[in-house]
Amino acid sequence: MTFRTPAPKSSSLRVPSDVSSVSSARRRVVAIVRDWDLPLAEDTIETLELLAGEVIANAVVHTGEGCQVTVSWDGSRVRLEAEDTEGGLLPQRAPADLDEESGRGLQLVDGLAQAWGTRPTTDGKAVWFEVGGCSPSPSRPSPAACESDLSFGGARRPVTVAEPGCGVLNGSRSHVTAT
Repeated sequence: MTFRTPAPKSSSLRVPSDVSSVSSARRRVVAIVRDWDLPLAEDTIETLELLAGEVIANAVVHTGEGCQVTVSWDGSRVRLEAEDTEGGLLPQRAPADLDEESGRGLQLVDGLAQAWGTRPTTDGKAVWFEVGGCSPSPSRPSPAACESDLSFGGARRPVTVAEPGCGVLNGSRSHVTAT
């Protein structure tokens, strides 16, 4: 029996500015991926749901506006991108004090996603992450893999590693920020 990887897929949804819309957007993302019948483990779906909630909530809470969410499958990973219309500095993972009630969203993304990053857009910025079926490699990805974001559209964009030491966990993930 031959295993066939599902063809690339993409779907988008608009999330309103109301914070209460985050949970329904998170559930919609999971429903989209489940409808695609992808070869993903249940814990990967749960990670997708958790991280989708964090990234979407950040876009809605920190901008006071809605965001555009795009979910894509490239044959091995699911990528979620939340794009908002507020420009300025690109979000970066920052430490949160133990007694703070918020500020851990990007720490979760950094710890659980295989790759994640930020990039400026025409009207604002986008935060993206990838989860999926790529097996960890025993060594750090090549510099070329960390210097461009060729996934999902083939556009070559220069990127830089945002923070020393946050690039790879078990050799399988990286954080990149577009320049």
